[in-house]
Amino acid sequence: MQNKKVIQKEVTIENQKTHHVMMNLIESFKAISSSLELDEVLNKIIHFAFNITENADAGYIQLLEEHSNQLIVKSFVGFNDSIKHFKVNVGESITGKVYQEGCECLIGTKNEIYDNMTDLSKDNFSILEQAHNSRNIKSILSIPISFQSKKIGVITLHCFEKEDGLSKSDLILLQSFAAQAAIAIHNAQLHKEVQESLNEVTHLSEKLREVNGLLAKRGDIHNLLTRLSIQNKGLNAIILEMNKMMEKSFVLADYLMGKCVPKYNPHVAKSLDDIFLLFTNKSEPAYVLICDTFETACYIYPIRSGSIFLGCLIVEGHSPLSQLDKLIIEQGAPILSLELMKLRSQTEIMYKKTNEAYQQFLKKRKPQQVEIAAADLGIQIHYFHLTALIELDGSADLHSLENNALLLLNHLKKKIPSENTLLFSYNNKITFFSSSMNTEHEKYLIEIIESSIQLWNQQFTITARSGISTGQYYPGHAEENHIKAEKALLYLKKQKKKGVLHYRDIGISRLFLHHHTEEIEVFLQETFSLLWTEHSELLETLITYVQNNRSMNITAKEIHIHTNTLYNRIKKMEEILELDFNQFEDYLKVQLAVYLYKTFIK
Repeated sequence: MQNKKVIQKEVTIENQKTHHVMMNLIESFKAISSSLELDEVLNKIIHFAFNITENADAGYIQLLEEHSNQLIVKSFVGFNDSIKHFKVNVGESITGKVYQEGCECLIGTKNEIYDNMTDLSKDNFSILEQAHNSRNIKSILSIPISFQSKKIGVITLHCFEKEDGLSKSDLILLQSFAAQAAIAIHNAQLHKEVQESLNEVTHLSEKLREVNGLLAKRGDIHNLLTRLSIQNKGLNAIILEMNKMMEKSFVLADYLMGKCVPKYNPHVAKSLDDIFLLFTNKSEPAYVLICDTFETACYIYPIRSGSIFLGCLIVEGHSPLSQLDKLIIEQGAPILSLELMKLRSQTEIMYKKTNEAYQQFLKKRKPQQVEIAAADLGIQIHYFHLTALIELDGSADLHSLENNALLLLNHLKKKIPSENTLLFSYNNKITFFSSSMNTEHEKYLIEIIESSIQLWNQQFTITARSGISTGQYYPGHAEENHIKAEKALLYLKKQKKKGVLHYRDIGISRLFLHHHTEEIEVFLQETFSLLWTEHSELLETLITYVQNNRSMNITAKEIHIHTNTLYNRIKKMEEILELDFNQFEDYLKVQLAVYLYKTFIK
């Protein structure tokens, strides 16, 4: 129990640290939004971006120059004036690709950084070297700046002192910061455009007053919502205040929790899964028509933090939103995104501590120590135990996979009884451990896991797979059970299969799980000899012959040849391989080679 208190204390400290960082971040939001002069806004953005990371030594902001289609350095810190001449084509080097692809880039080693800069022009490379006085870049973090679907530019930070100086935490902070920075730049650009238009066309003065009025309201709205966030009033308070200011009310649909805050129209609530599926990869708001017992029109505004989809703001109604309502939503969305990411960060810290405690529990061997460690995790040891490891895999980046893992975890929590079970997520993996008094309860839990993963794989392109191991409990046996679940998961991964596999169903393949594919291929090349390289037809014949348990008639029929022809082929194969299939050891070697080929190579 003392270990549990220590964990809770560590979580509290981490939460306090997270709160302090978030408060600094929110204060920076307020500062960069306090001006409408573009150059001043850009200078504030790069200085605050530089200050919210611990190890950054330099940084710059690049904006797109449309007529040249180049990214131009508009503000910088930690470089000399040479950096002003650094102009990168879209798609060129690291920052050009970050802008083009709209994906963040975090590289922590010097070699990898310079490998990714091989397409940088000689002039640009020379300018960059002069700008940082020929210091080696040992860590780089580059984040795209986008307002809705419009690409604006790139924020880039350099670390010259040490590799891995810029971390995943810096990336997460800078993602949230970049979202607010995009709004500030967009507002400043809009203000600049209006001012230029005012000088050219005097009849736009009324429009200018209207826009300035909205910008003034924007500041008031932003300051109010920021203050609520700084005071830790929470999501509900911010949503309530936004609804008070708006002509139409809205709700926040939380993607992970699968529910609306506050509670909403039940017809819309029933369609949340479809709404989430539609907007998971979108950043633009849109009107949708929900058809249940009757039709409901809604305005949907997706909430994101970088590549992570967090949920949607839903406004019910056919009529278009007023300019003020749109402004409130645009200003409130980043604050709501930050609140959700704060909750996510706290959850991840808790699960990280749970994972550490679970790993310590697995190492315990003495019965008394095992019981204490299990009790700290809320587990009472019984005669049977079950370990399931679930992994998500796909083309999405790691942050999105972690987000999807939390989504699947919440789905499982709704179905799996919490009593005497441990269920948590760490990175893109979910760990489930339970101790039962009978096997019937184990079967029930396995059925829940199987049905949940099957449903997931039907609905999502991200693959879910799970390795399961069950067994009778003995002190210190939990780690062995965990390793078996890992092996079952590894087998599915090597087979590139999804779904659920129990360790006991792997069979002989468990002996080869940790052999590299290259090692298996060498064995196959040596065993099949020339069949592997020059006689593919004979190799396929041999595989079919072995799979049919040496049945001449069945094999001949399957490959459409006469049995005499098959007999001659077998003799030829024996000559090439210098083996006698009637000899036990020779044929066993061939059987094993065929099995490995079909299981790990084909």
